[in-house]
Amino acid sequence: MKSQRAALAYADEHLGRLITALTAKRPWLVIMCADHGDAYGDDGYQGRGIAHPAVMNVPYAATVL
Repeated sequence: MKSQRAALAYADEHLGRLITALTAKRPWLVIMCADHGDAYGDDGYQGRGIAHPAVMNVPYAATVL
């Protein structure tokens, strides 16, 4: 869990800078998604690589900036 938090903090810092640079001159459609979800205690399961709905749901977000 600690490494996931560190990876998220790193991505958040750099994605923010990237989106700021991209949108400085014109609007962009930004789509972010993942290849899988993670179970964080859902029904007692942790992690991924298991057949659980929390893992089957793929995080996705889209916005026009």
